[in-house]
Amino acid sequence: MPKLKKSGDFRICIDRVIPDEFQPARAMAHKAAVDKYLAAVRSKASMISGNVAKAPFRRHITAIGELPRLDARDPISVLRMAVINQKKWEHGYKLKCKFLDGDSKQQKTVEEKAQMWCKYANVHIAFGSDPNSEIRISFSADAGSWSAIGTDCLVTTYFPKHQPTMNFGWLKDDTPDDEYERVVVHEFGHALGCIHEHQSPTEKLEWDVAAVYKSFSGPPNYWSEQEIDHNVIQKYSPQGITASAFDEKSIMLYQFPGSLFNNRKGTPLNQRLSELDKQMIAEMYP
Repeated sequence: MPKLKKSGDFRICIDRVIPDEFQPARAMAHKAAVDKYLAAVRSKASMISGNVAKAPFRRHITAIGELPRLDARDPISVLRMAVINQKKWEHGYKLKCKFLDGDSKQQKTVEEKAQMWCKYANVHIAFGSDPNSEIRISFSADAGSWSAIGTDCLVTTYFPKHQPTMNFGWLKDDTPDDEYERVVVHEFGHALGCIHEHQSPTEKLEWDVAAVYKSFSGPPNYWSEQEIDHNVIQKYSPQGITASAFDEKSIMLYQFPGSLFNNRKGTPLNQRLSELDKQMIAEMYP
């Protein structure tokens, strides 16, 4: 079992969330989507029918705006992982990717690991040299790992076409295969519209805020309190997100040591897709 990293000795990616000024139409489009989705939820159109015994994890329990009340007569069947509905690609979409740098080994390994999502989601991840590729990958933009979330990569005022939409700053030729899988699958989860599990609307982690600030303000992150709030402590609003109960095995959850929590219980080191990640992404891209 991998050794738990000490506080201040681990790396997590950052969310590249586009500021509203770079897409002024967002608010109007978002409101329309919320109204439409709420109408569907209220008419129970969002419920997925079928025999629960055959598909035990196929009923959404989180809607836009507010969480539906659980009914004691209903079977317990929830989906994990959280996806921003507005930032998903169309079902069956061919997501074009190209490398801006990196050697052959780095590129080959990323290609291999990225395809793991395609086993469960109705989306195609294709690598090539198309100048109009939506996903542009660098290994040297900076020392961190990050990705645009879903269709945000199309906003060229924030992600110009000559610049990366995804970065793998610490993946080198000698990086272990498990670390490649952990990081690449995680970042391509973002590219499909997934957010960090520790910032899901249903997350109930008990952060020791002072310890979190102390840890992430030092190496290797050197984040300000505002950056720490944004990348670690703050949760997303339920609006516009399909999510459910917190999944501590999700590939979208980073490992955090117990020293960062009031109950001193840390999160595990997840290096591959959980069974519920697979179930959730299949629901989001049927």
